[in-house]
Amino acid sequence: MSVTAAILCTKCGASAAAAQDLCAACGGKNVRVCAGCSFHNSLSKSYCDRCGAPLSLKPSGLPAAGRRDGDPFAAAEISGDPWAQAAAPATAPPAPPPPPPRWTQLLRAGLNAAFVLVSVSLSLLGVWYWTEIRKPEVVVSHVAEKYLNAMRARDFDAAYALFSATAKKYCTLEEFKSSRDDSMWTWSDLRVAHMEAGAILMAYELKVAGAPPRTDRVLFVQENKEWVRPYNWVLMRKVEEAFDKGNADMGLILAQTAATINQRDPMARGYLCEAAYYRKSAKETATQCVAAIDLARIYPSNLTLKSLYHLHAILADTYKNALKLPDKAVDQFAQMLAFPNISPIDQCEILLARAEAYASMSRPGEALADLTRGGQLCARPADHAYIEEMRRKIGAPLNQ
Repeated sequence: MSVTAAILCTKCGASAAAAQDLCAACGGKNVRVCAGCSFHNSLSKSYCDRCGAPLSLKPSGLPAAGRRDGDPFAAAEISGDPWAQAAAPATAPPAPPPPPPRWTQLLRAGLNAAFVLVSVSLSLLGVWYWTEIRKPEVVVSHVAEKYLNAMRARDFDAAYALFSATAKKYCTLEEFKSSRDDSMWTWSDLRVAHMEAGAILMAYELKVAGAPPRTDRVLFVQENKEWVRPYNWVLMRKVEEAFDKGNADMGLILAQTAATINQRDPMARGYLCEAAYYRKSAKETATQCVAAIDLARIYPSNLTLKSLYHLHAILADTYKNALKLPDKAVDQFAQMLAFPNISPIDQCEILLARAEAYASMSRPGEALADLTRGGQLCARPADHAYIEEMRRKIGAPLNQ
């Protein structure tokens, strides 16, 4: 069944009886309007492009919206009511288009959801990337790489630029340059060795010409939101020179400065430990010795096993005699005995001192064990006489 279609002007809405391209009233473009769905089809169409219904002209030969001469009965043949068309407006608003098919709505919803998902994913990826590149270990890795490359290329200006402000204050660029030798070296396998708040220690493999590869380390600390080198090696050489010359006061001042530049330098703390010990400042001795020993377990330094053993000895004596903390002294004596290649004379002294600490703690059994073992290691007559005296004090039977 054909659907009645009107030919209407898209500009003024006037109806035309014949399929003319242009409106006779205003010159606008005419279209064939489907009466079923109100879709505007071109004049050449026989079927509606939207609903597919066959199109035919209205049965009247007169315009549906009224004749040009204003005859009020122009639409009487269509409506059956001689006044119906006359009362209607000249141009009626087109009917709203029907909603899109269900599959179109679902497609649009799916595309919108996919767009939102992609947008959220990209945002999260951006946040993750920004967070990753700002991690301290990532930032310091780049700074360390820049520093090592500058040092390897002997670009000391670039390396010095990465020093902390305090390091630059006590080491000039010329002093830094003059402290470097001419050896050729390369580095590889840069990685994080230790992290703590405000400090990251990087490790790498160092290959110096003519020597086997070895692991080396470089420390960076945070200063004013920047990661810098707390370089104090030049100053530490001055500390050693001062102590070697017997100028303990100057050595102490320089060691304090070196420890200020790099608070994690075990050797600087070791010098402060010794200085406090000789000044008989017991609490300061304990503080600096403990710091030096603990830091030496993590951070690189020139402290030898002999130096570390000496620090333990100072700490043990301070705990036992100055601070009256025999339990802490006993712990230090045990750590000293664990050092490799301890001579019998040193073992003898440690065991006798630990026996005294045990006796003061009312632990005679452990004191007697150390005295017995000391009797096997001690060689001097004075030491054996002391052992017998200690045995009497703790009530142990005398040796026959």
